[in-house]
Amino acid sequence: MSYVKIVIGDNRGNRIILPHTTWKAFIERRANVERLVQSTVSSSLTIQDLIVELVKIGNEYNVKISLNGTCLYMKPKTMLFMFELEHCVEHVYFELCQYTHGISEKFKYFITFLRQNCINNQCDAANILHKIYDKNSIIECELIAYALDNIVHAALYEK
Repeated sequence: MSYVKIVIGDNRGNRIILPHTTWKAFIERRANVERLVQSTVSSSLTIQDLIVELVKIGNEYNVKISLNGTCLYMKPKTMLFMFELEHCVEHVYFELCQYTHGISEKFKYFITFLRQNCINNQCDAANILHKIYDKNSIIECELIAYALDNIVHAALYEK
């Protein structure tokens, strides 16, 4: 399971978190979405749990997208622009998935190292980790800087 999420938001702070499978289904239904947003009749389209609706507000048509009780409104042009971002979103999504996997593996490595070496107090654990981490690895540097307490706690107190 990935920790990476695809978030669509507006300038008011509203956001919808799309599962990757829903994003892929949205992209696959591009032709249907394009027809919907170019229509002059209010209608809707369901893509997995995502509902895409063309709604008239005043004299203009807008697109309303809803997922799990949260909705956003955008201009049809904005909705169509999302398709132009397909390859960028996919690239960044998979890069972040690989990065988070690497972080998770290093986190587990540090925990295992402390347990295998029978380190049983916080001060010793912190000192050992400061000595053994790879100073040339951005992942290891960030874990030691930002997650040292979490690593030590997991190694000493969690099973």
